[in-house]
Amino acid sequence: MIEIDSEKFTCELAADAVAAHEVAPGTTLRIHCRNAGDRNIGTGRVRATAANPGTGPIAVTGARPGQALRFEIIEVAPESPGYVSAGWDGGSQAVEIVDRHALYKGLRIPIDPMIGVLGVAPGQGSWNTMDAGPYGGNMDTRDVAAGAAVCVPVFQPGGLFILGDVHAVMGDGEIGGQGLEAAATVTLRVDLEPAPLTDRVYLYRADELMIVGAAERLEDAVRDASVAMMKVIAGATDLDEFSAMKFLGLAGRTLFGQHCCPIKTVRVAVPLSYLPALRPGA
Repeated sequence: MIEIDSEKFTCELAADAVAAHEVAPGTTLRIHCRNAGDRNIGTGRVRATAANPGTGPIAVTGARPGQALRFEIIEVAPESPGYVSAGWDGGSQAVEIVDRHALYKGLRIPIDPMIGVLGVAPGQGSWNTMDAGPYGGNMDTRDVAAGAAVCVPVFQPGGLFILGDVHAVMGDGEIGGQGLEAAATVTLRVDLEPAPLTDRVYLYRADELMIVGAAERLEDAVRDASVAMMKVIAGATDLDEFSAMKFLGLAGRTLFGQHCCPIKTVRVAVPLSYLPALRPGA
């Protein structure tokens, strides 16, 4: 296992980014992530100047465009306290995490840790860690969590991924504009997916396949994910794209990632019990 601290981080990832670390495919990593609000509540010698600092960039040896990076998330361990805004006028309120519960205003909320930002260097230009797109980014998707295998398309040699913006718990939609923001240690295994199902971010969890869509409008994000899912289903089964669309109307699920940032995210999910040909290794 390789340990990577959060001394090297970025809040913007460009096509010409330079790797802070390089690892071999199949490596298990334990990566520390700063609090999304590090610029306000951080205590280190160097602090972020924008929201959602992502540890990295980390290159994966041999990764090339046309492939995907596959992240098998083993554990997401948030630190206590987490933070939310203190009020309408801003500021930060500490929320203690005790016995895997967040203690907020007299309420005990079970934590369900997840990774808000996971993305790679884009094909051109750059994205900041409030953005989301085919490169991943600020997806704020609750299923990017322990037990998931997440595939992110590669656009640059090495992939150059970052991760951060861990939430100890977050509701779908991130309605309040935040989850419980926490510094955290993420344990994952990174590998190469030489023949991705789609050119969008997709993931497996709890015997479901999910595709993440992103757009400025929620309805466009839904279309982005659902059209990609229709194509994947049609490519792996005897269903054509029209029949795949109707199948999604019968058995699919559409879930919010977040709607509080300029780029909204959703995920379209299908049970793999209906589509065994799409199970990993099938």
